[in-house]
Parts: sequence; structure tokens; C-alpha cells
Amino acid sequence: MTLVRALFVSLVLAGPASAQDGVPPRIGIAAPLSGPEEILGRQLVAGSRAALDPKRAQLQEFDDGCSAEGGARVATQMRDAGVRIAVGFLCTSALEAAMPILRDATIPVIDVGVRADRLLKRRESDSWPLWRIAPGSDDEAEALARFVRERWRTESVGLVEDGSATGRDLADRIRERLEADGYRFALIDNFRPAEEKQFALARRIAQSGVTHVVILGSRSDVAVIVRDAAAIGLDLSVVGGEALLDETRTEPMLPNGIVAVSAAHDAAWPPSEEAPVDEGYGWPARLGVEIAQSALASGRPLADTLASGTFETSAGTARFGTDGAADILPFRAYRWEGDRFLPEDEG
Repeated sequence: MTLVRALFVSLVLAGPASAQDGVPPRIGIAAPLSGPEEILGRQLVAGSRAALDPKRAQLQEFDDGCSAEGGARVATQMRDAGVRIAVGFLCTSALEAAMPILRDATIPVIDVGVRADRLLKRRESDSWPLWRIAPGSDDEAEALARFVRERWRTESVGLVEDGSATGRDLADRIRERLEADGYRFALIDNFRPAEEKQFALARRIAQSGVTHVVILGSRSDVAVIVRDAAAIGLDLSVVGGEALLDETRTEPMLPNGIVAVSAAHDAAWPPSEEAPVDEGYGWPARLGVEIAQSALASGRPLADTLASGTFETSAGTARFGTDGAADILPFRAYRWEGDRFLPEDEG
């Protein structure tokens, strides 16, 4: 055996450098730390830092810019920095560009933001070491359909969306699920968003006889619709999706009782208070780093540990299914009370 080959074999058998010199293994955090999505990236970083146990791991943050170019750059930087496992990625383009490089560097990824199910399918076809704690792309539609199915089955229900591509797609997915059960909405309609008045829509809802409405739009749009409906004597029960939590505007104010179905963790914090560490993407990032630290401590190959292990997190026990997804951020109902959304079992 040559001297070079002998040295190589000894290094492989010894394991990574961090195991030899006592330095904790490195977790790479991929987040948009510049550009229009920076605020979301900062949430991710805050949650990651909150979960870190410096005796078990160290963090290194990388700016992927939510772009394909940034994703490829970050993956190369992680490889060169000796990162053992990556957590983060909020944008599909960045994750998609990073995965081939991270695969070749045998760096597994815990995705906390990208919901596209097609990427999980590439775990099999392209051997991507990808695991996901973000909800799936169909989970919001399934949760809203389940809400209607379980709570409003005997009611006259309308489905209204804001005309955006996202709104139309979500509405179609909800309809498909309910129509497969033989359920049909009494009204299907749309509206122009960001209008100061929505009396025309309110009158169409009143004429249809509908009393319960799934409204897919922003918080301010929903507030205007409900306000104008009340002005013509129509008392509506309303449920919406995660868009209701994305906006912090308070005018016009939502009336009490509006329900948002979301996988959010931080919905209950009062707007007057400082944002919690777990705001937005901080919560899934915290869980991702908790899982990453446990996997690193197992002493087993990371891919094997992620595929077959169970992980105790601040959200409970997490397990990844055969598709690489962990159902640890379930959708639940939040009800608007006063100035914030509260989990329904708390308010």
C-alpha cells in the first residue's frame, strides 16, 4: 500500500475531523439573508440559534438569496466549510439548485420552507438526501376541506377567492377534495383584492342564501367583505387559509370569530409585543436544528438516522416517513379574538 493510500484509509476510518479534535460538528443554515425575503431568512436564523446546544453542534449561516444561483453557491460553500448537515431553504429554486451539489458531498438537508411535493419525489429518482418538516403543497387545501367537511357539512357554504393564481389553485384543490366526497359549494365566486368596498360581492353572497364562506384572500380583504356583508344585514361565518396570518394590518379590523386554518406556531402573539423567536419560519427552523443535533449525536450515518430514527423536539416526537416528510407541523384552526388569532382550544 502506498503512503498516500495508507493516509487516505486512516483518515476515512478515523471519521470527520470534528470527531478527532473535539470541535462540535457543523450545521449549515441556508436562508435568504439579503433581498426581499431577508425578513423571513432572519426568522429562520433566529429559530436556529434558539435551538442550538453549543456542546453538540455549531451553526454556520449561508445566504442563498432565494435564488437558484444562491442555492448552488451556498451548497458549494457548505461543502468547502465541512458542514455535516444542512437546515433551511425557503425557496424552491434555491433548494433545487443546491441538492445535486449537497448529494455529491453527502450532506443531508432538512427543508423547513419548501412545500413542493415534486422535490420529495426526486429523492428516489435522483438520490437526493432530502428530508422535509415543512407542510406539503396540498396540506392547506386538505385542512380547509376537512374543516368544511367536519364542521359545516349541513350548512350552506360558499367558496370565494381573490382571483390570484394562488387563490384559484387553492380553491380548485379544496373543491376537488370535497366533490370527491359528494359535497358541492352553494356558491363559487371571486373578487378583486385590495378594494375599499366589496358590496357587490356581499350582495351576491346574500342572494345565494349562503351563511358560511371559505374566503381565500388577505386579512384586509376578508375584513372588508365581512364588514360590507354586515352593513347589508348579512352575518357570515368565515374561514380562511394561511394568508390571514401573513398580514399585520389592523384596518379595517377583523371581527371576532373569523377562523384561520394554518400550520403556524406563532399566531397567538399580540402585535403590540416584540416578535417571538419562533415567529414565522423560526419555529420550523428550531425543530430542524433540534432534529439535526440529535442525528449528529447518534453516531450513525446521518441518512440512516434520519430515515429510521425518532427525534424528540419541542413540538413532540418527529419521524420521517418513507417519502422523507415528517408530519410535525399540522394545520389547526385559529380564531380571531380582539387583536390576534388564538388556537381554538385557548380562546
